[in-house]
Amino acid sequence: MAGGAARELEAILDAAVDPIIACGPDEHILHVNAATERLLGWDREQLLGRPVTDLFPLRLHRFHGLSLPRYLLSRRRALGGRPTRVFARRRDGVELLVEMTVGASGTDGWERIVLTLRRLHEVIDSLEEPVEHIPGGPDVASPPETADRLYRLLVENAPLGIFHFDRMPIITACNERFAGVIGTSKRNLVGLNLLTLQDERIMACVRESLAGRPCDYEGNYRSVTSGKETPVRVRFAPCYAEDGSVEGGVGIVEDITERRRVEAEREENLAQLDLLFRGAPVGIGFLDTRLRYVRVNETLARINGIPAEAHVGHTLPELLGEPGAIAVQGPAYVLRTGEPLVDQESTSDDDLGAPGPRRWFRGNFYPVRTPDGRVLGVGVLVEDITERRRAEEERAQLYREAREAVRVRDDFLSIASHELKTPLTPLSLRLATLERRLERGEQLEPSVLRHARHQLTRLTGLINDLLDASRIEAGRLALHPEATRFDLLVEHMLGSLEAQKGNHTFEFERPPEPISVHGDTFRLEQVVSNLLENALKYSPDGGTIRVRLSLSDDLALLSVTDPGIGIPEDQQQQLFDRYFRARNASTRSYGGLGLGLYISRDIVERHGGRIWVESTPGRGSTFYVALPTLSAARPALPQVWPDRHLH
Repeated sequence: MAGGAARELEAILDAAVDPIIACGPDEHILHVNAATERLLGWDREQLLGRPVTDLFPLRLHRFHGLSLPRYLLSRRRALGGRPTRVFARRRDGVELLVEMTVGASGTDGWERIVLTLRRLHEVIDSLEEPVEHIPGGPDVASPPETADRLYRLLVENAPLGIFHFDRMPIITACNERFAGVIGTSKRNLVGLNLLTLQDERIMACVRESLAGRPCDYEGNYRSVTSGKETPVRVRFAPCYAEDGSVEGGVGIVEDITERRRVEAEREENLAQLDLLFRGAPVGIGFLDTRLRYVRVNETLARINGIPAEAHVGHTLPELLGEPGAIAVQGPAYVLRTGEPLVDQESTSDDDLGAPGPRRWFRGNFYPVRTPDGRVLGVGVLVEDITERRRAEEERAQLYREAREAVRVRDDFLSIASHELKTPLTPLSLRLATLERRLERGEQLEPSVLRHARHQLTRLTGLINDLLDASRIEAGRLALHPEATRFDLLVEHMLGSLEAQKGNHTFEFERPPEPISVHGDTFRLEQVVSNLLENALKYSPDGGTIRVRLSLSDDLALLSVTDPGIGIPEDQQQQLFDRYFRARNASTRSYGGLGLGLYISRDIVERHGGRIWVESTPGRGSTFYVALPTLSAARPALPQVWPDRHLH
């Protein structure tokens, strides 16, 4: 009986998943199982007879004058059977956090103490009270054991359900824990033939253990007697007789209801997190401690321009060559300091090395930690803020344009009031002079009328420019095209300005053959007149105004060159804008509303031509007008031409 119980005890101990240690009243080790050897790195023979305190750090040897096992036994009722978290010490000195349950049976010299351990991975120090090290006594040989008594102690105090069966196979014994898991009484379980169960997998495991092979079962066990269905995990192991033959088996049963619930909840949470991870509108990735990608979502894959599966196992430089500082140094900073790095803006070309048009990103890097604080890697969140940045830039541009428009408006109102008053004042004086002379019956001088008429013409021109600019903006500037001798038109305009040229001279160069265009004679005269008047106005010191007309590839090319003040290069593109005046031309020295070139550009472009300028500040300017000749021009020009281009 004793030998059989000892063998069954050894089978139970070695089949148990958790480490089990049995001690005598002097707290020296009497029995350990294979799980203890695996966990603590000791051979069984090395542990037998040693003080159990050797399996714990020095700081845990004494509590309130008691050894650790005695202290936990004294608090067994207060703990209510709950395990206590302590540190166990491996043979190599490494400390492991375990949950320990302590039970005892017998009295005096026959007392037995049983310790059951379960390893935890979270580092939680639940015994923080300072301890006093009391050296253990000398090794004492174990007194003779009563295997039956130790066997019953282990079985009844085991944290798992245990049952035994013979070769029939009929359950011959079980503990209360097993009866509780199944949901019936030990009386109903003892004597149950396992082959009568309707679960083929359980019967297969029974046959395997009776054949000498351990076997595992996991599933929902439905009790034959009570009908209760319980999720269980069962470890089947054979029991051997003294001659080495299998005389039965043992089953160690764990109720995994809570584990199933936790796993189901975890799977649900993981599914939700996976959905969020994959469908998030921001790029999400995880890097290990070597800064190699473990996982990325599709958004981050699109940002990097590389499939998600191609990221795994690679660093960012391996994927993108040489990305910028933030992309590489950000995760490295997090690993080095353990601190997050947030709101780091970068661009696709400068910092990430990603292909395609330039984009803007905002990156956040966070340390990913285990519950005990150990850093597993770096979490990466990348948000594409390109549209936001473009919207901000667009708003900023609109704001600048609005401010510029307000400035242009204010400048225009100031210039317009000045320009309109300029001819009105002398005109009013001339008319007052005429009125006085008429009242006195004096003879009128032609020069007075001529000057009054000149001021009136100037005022009319300013008003017409304003009207033309308004018509252009509305798309209603009418053209009346016809066959026009462009060379004669230029010659006529030069002649009409003879009285205004002052100390300037005109030099006109033209080809011998006539040049005809299909255009509005009045509007083309307006363009040529504007260019000639500007040449005279912005050449205050006189000089030669060179006018050249030539033919080139069915184009009539007119150029007007003056020796004037010139135009700064950064303002030449704006010269044809409405109300624009070059900064080097003051309002008082050079009159005008800034509309002449704006109107001229519209007229030229609506004739199918182009107008532009070449200039050097202080050395004069050359304005060019290119128009298609009559043979190359369209038969008719549209009245409205909304697609106007700047030059």
